[in-house]
Amino acid sequence: MWKPDLFRLPFPVRRKLVEALIGLKAMKPTGMAAYAARHTAFYRHLYEGLDTSLFEELPVLEKRIVLDVNPYDLLSDEERDSVCYYGETTWSTGSPTPAFYTPLEFAGARLLALVSPHFERMRPALKENRTCLNGLAFGFTIAGMSFGNVFESLGCLVANVGSRSTLATPSRIARAIGRLKPGVMAATPIDFLSWMRILQEDHPDRYDEAVESLRILVSTAELCDRSRVAAIASHFSLTHVDVYACVEGFFTLPCTCGEKHVLPAYHVELFDPNLKPLGTTGTGRMAFTNLVKRSTPMVRYLLDDWVTVSESDCPMGFGLSIVPHGRAELNVVIDDETINVEQVEEALFRHGLFGDYRARIHDDRIELTIEQYTDEDPPVDALSAGFEERFGLSTRVTVVPFGEITEYREVRGRKPILKMEDLRSTSTQEVPEFL
Repeated sequence: MWKPDLFRLPFPVRRKLVEALIGLKAMKPTGMAAYAARHTAFYRHLYEGLDTSLFEELPVLEKRIVLDVNPYDLLSDEERDSVCYYGETTWSTGSPTPAFYTPLEFAGARLLALVSPHFERMRPALKENRTCLNGLAFGFTIAGMSFGNVFESLGCLVANVGSRSTLATPSRIARAIGRLKPGVMAATPIDFLSWMRILQEDHPDRYDEAVESLRILVSTAELCDRSRVAAIASHFSLTHVDVYACVEGFFTLPCTCGEKHVLPAYHVELFDPNLKPLGTTGTGRMAFTNLVKRSTPMVRYLLDDWVTVSESDCPMGFGLSIVPHGRAELNVVIDDETINVEQVEEALFRHGLFGDYRARIHDDRIELTIEQYTDEDPPVDALSAGFEERFGLSTRVTVVPFGEITEYREVRGRKPILKMEDLRSTSTQEVPEFL
């Protein structure tokens, strides 16, 4: 098991060591495609008659393709006796994609955590308070297990509360926060805000001490733009680390430079809305190939997030940065410009807000509904003017109390992904069946 004392290595040495280990295990994209064709029934059929050395001519793996595929057809025969975990994507958009894991692959998350500059900040926090409340879902997704495992390897005392169940209701989780007073917490942004509001309302005598004890929030599973990350951090006086992950677990590392970096275990490709290749940098629909994972090869897997990938001058030495903008199918086109959730959030949360919201786009206006989490009056006029300037449509802003959009005392059964809804007669937005 990877121990916290590995932090004693200087960060540049640790990063280079981990990247070297990944390099020893990683295949080239063509190598992973050939491996998948040799060892899985699914890819053997998908690539029948194709030359896997011509990587960019291989089909892109869309979620709809795996809708009715037997999960074992995606499992490598070479790893069939080694796998110990099974997971699926959340089914928030498109059909769920299966994935198997060996103990070594699952331990990879612990290894990758060592090269996150943010975990440097965990050392003093863990010396003061090593209790961690892991509020990520335990279900088909692997997130709750992998993040809990990472915290355990860092020396945390982990309470895996496993949200999204009738046993771990928001009220019970809030009570646990008040009793345990964790120094580290993992949650989706909406869940975290919900639990803290319930704690404040139901256990006011424990709220201030719990907030004072909390040093680090690790959020994931929902898009959270930079301004919102900063606003939550400021309001609760903590370090907020937002992780962009996927079915594989860790896909990127959030960095202290303010960017998210693509891990060297992945090959990333971008496509336009019609799946025309755009290269490996720029803005478009994202597909990735995991160059290390052999139990369930993921080759040209269309995650279908709309992202921007660019080369980075990160002082920590990472070379590739990525900005997630939200689901590609939920993009909206206004005056020939592709608008996405991240752009809406940047226009909204730069004013210091951080509650939930909905933006409904009509032919002649935007109706923006925002939840007010704090007692401060939101800058309605500035919001309206900023949205009109940014998107070219007059904007009517409605402020509602926290909980009117987010039923914060109810167990959530799905991700709140449909933040921006295009109701115009010219809409090209495709709301997925499984949203």
